[in-house]
Amino acid sequence: MQTFRHPVEKTTVTEGWQPNIDQLKRTLVPQGVTLYPDPEERLAQVPDEHFDIVTNSHGGLPIRDIARVLRPHGLFVSQQVGATNNYSLSRFLNANYVPAFPDNNLPQVMTELREAGFEILKSDAAFVKMNFTDVGAIVYYATVIPWEFPDFDVKKVMPQLHQLQKIIDSQGSVTTFEDRFIVLAKKK
Repeated sequence: MQTFRHPVEKTTVTEGWQPNIDQLKRTLVPQGVTLYPDPEERLAQVPDEHFDIVTNSHGGLPIRDIARVLRPHGLFVSQQVGATNNYSLSRFLNANYVPAFPDNNLPQVMTELREAGFEILKSDAAFVKMNFTDVGAIVYYATVIPWEFPDFDVKKVMPQLHQLQKIIDSQGSVTTFEDRFIVLAKKK
């Protein structure tokens, strides 16, 4: 908490993923940070108008619930992975791929924030190249983000992996695009 220079007794964390909840219980809770385990990502345990600031990095966006837990004039800051993140690679490896969170895009989130009583102070999006120079790296990547590569199985996609290797051999890399957006909003 020293990096924020914010008193730990005034710091609260919500977390939905059990391994992170366990880690937070071991590391931050003993320092005095309040933890609200939130596996449903609905902020259900958080009292109304409890926070001055809510930050969210890559988490679910229950915008109505965020509005509920923010005090009037409170700030919401979020950096998100957009719906089209690595879409071409995901689709190449699985012809039936559909993004897990198709509505997680900047225009949709901005609309929902406005409808929930927020003023948008800043927003931006980026689509950044990510190059793979090794098929093994693609395999590893696909195994650690199953929401973008559902039911990934090396044996099932071996023909596609061979095609990707041919692209790497001839072009030097396979390119995909990271989809990111940021939004800063103020509750009215």
